[in-house]
Parts: sequence; structure tokens; C-alpha cells
Amino acid sequence: MCVYIYIHVIYIYIYIYIYMGCRMITEEEEILKIKLKPGWRKGTKITFEGKGDQKPGYLAADIIFLIDEKRHPLFNRDGDNLEIAVEIPLVQALTGCSLSVPLLGGEKMSLSIIENIIFPGYEKVIKGQGMPNPKDAGAKRGDLIVKFLVDFPTHLSDEQRSQAVTILQDCF
Repeated sequence: MCVYIYIHVIYIYIYIYIYMGCRMITEEEEILKIKLKPGWRKGTKITFEGKGDQKPGYLAADIIFLIDEKRHPLFNRDGDNLEIAVEIPLVQALTGCSLSVPLLGGEKMSLSIIENIIFPGYEKVIKGQGMPNPKDAGAKRGDLIVKFLVDFPTHLSDEQRSQAVTILQDCF
């Protein structure tokens, strides 16, 4: 609604004429641009104040966009950290292994674990290879956490079982 106020000063008297009207509704198009920042988390809100629907007598509404995350086929996100699960056979878990770990940008990194025994739940942290921190202009990144899943054999013959006992009994 448009309100026009005309004020006429005639001598000492003030006459105020108020015209109510202008009920015309117009449609306007405006392109709103969002500059996405690397590392934005699920639930991040982007607000365009006063850019939403308007109607006479009311303030214009805000337009709010909420960021959602699409599930990645390899990585799980935990804050700024990324987690990846890697399966290795029991023999490599006990004797050491070298493997190629995918990174976020599509590159691969060589990872060798020779000195440690990899047990179920073992994790290797690769510093600075996680998600960018949106508040730090991409300078700071989270970590990539490699979680090892040890693939145990489903059955052993009697001979294999006795050999395993012979080999492993001195380890404890």
C-alpha cells in the first residue's frame, strides 16, 4: 500500500490530506549470487535480507538458503576432518604394507606402515589433507583419517591353525 501525504500550510492552519491507494502489485526479477566457500558445513545459512516476497503494509521477507552435503563415495566428513576406510588382508596387517590413499582433490598419496602392526580400529592421521576451514580462507585444513579394516580369513585348515599358533604364541 502506498501512502502519500500532502501538507499545505495556509496561514497558521495545517491541513493534511492522506491519499490511500496504489494497490498495484508488480513482479520483479533479481538474480541473487552466492559465492560458495570451500569447506562450508551442512546447515550453513546464507541470508539475503529483504529480497523475498513483499506485500503492502509489511516488510519484505528474507530469502534463506541452507547448505546441505552430498554423500561422497569414499570420504565421510567429521567437522573439518575427512575419514576413509581401507581394507587390508590380515597378512599385511601383521607384516606391514604400502598402499595408495586417495586424497580429496583426486590425487593419490603413498602410505607405508611397516613398523606398526595394524589392528582392527587402527587409524593413521594425515595432517592437512581434510576439508578446508571456511573461516580461515582455505589456509587451514582438517586432517584425513585413514581407518583400517582388517580382513580376517573366514576359515583355516587344521595345519594353518597349528602354524598360526606356533608363529604367534611368542608374540604375547
